[in-house]
Amino acid sequence: MQIAIHLGAHRTDGDLILETLQRNEGILSGHRVAVPPPRRARPAIRRAAQAAGGGGFSSEAQDELLVEMLGEAADPRRLVLSYEAFLGIYAKVLDGGRLYGDAGARARLLRDLFPDHEPAFFLAIRNPATFVPAVFEASTVGTLAEFTGGHDLGGLRWTDVVRSIRAACPDVPLTVWCNEDLPLLLPTVLEAVSGVEERLDGDDAVLERVMTEPGLRRLRTYLRDNPPGTRSTWRKVVTAFLGKYADPEVVEPPITTAGWTDALVAQLTATYEDDVRALQELPGITFLRP
Repeated sequence: MQIAIHLGAHRTDGDLILETLQRNEGILSGHRVAVPPPRRARPAIRRAAQAAGGGGFSSEAQDELLVEMLGEAADPRRLVLSYEAFLGIYAKVLDGGRLYGDAGARARLLRDLFPDHEPAFFLAIRNPATFVPAVFEASTVGTLAEFTGGHDLGGLRWTDVVRSIRAACPDVPLTVWCNEDLPLLLPTVLEAVSGVEERLDGDDAVLERVMTEPGLRRLRTYLRDNPPGTRSTWRKVVTAFLGKYADPEVVEPPITTAGWTDALVAQLTATYEDDVRALQELPGITFLRP
């Protein structure tokens, strides 16, 4: 069985990918793709990971985990799992001054829960200039200084996270994309995660979050009257409408975290842009671009 594991990261799509796939249960089941509800899958994986404890995970234990998530009779071709905390809890995202310092170990643990199957990892990344304050605000850590541990944030690199995952699991395919591109990439991401090359209901759901309501109505009317023949054409149309009707409060939300200066935002953004370029050159990963 193929096991598609969407690793997050925190504060990226907010379970939109998972919810959209669940919305298409009828289509996916026809392709033998299962998306177990998170209320069942996440506790089951947590218990299995604790039981494994970094040691081996037997085929029998693996089968028990799958039955717990899917039921006795299920026999999917592909299983989709998604959780923003697969790589760590909020308070540990910057532990040691690195993004997801335990990413490799956690990825290996997830892989080893399915010794008889074919896992694949999927990861959205986000500009640390907005990622760090968003994760801090969602955490229970009292101060930003405590959250960052006093480390130099200019050293945060997603390439470190990806290299760590690849070093720990060189046999597991890894697909990466920028969360900032999701309005133009959601159909592509849904196809990559689900393995189904068919248009899914809600493949424009992210546009509902980032566009004004009048703009979204105009876009949907235009697409209805002028159906795009290719995904490339769809992206060009959406890009044009986003240029006119994107909600600036959503696309570029104001950062109110104390101590988060414009100079720091500019520094982290420039570093992120360099990091993304470096990621696209890394061997052994698939990088999705609009």
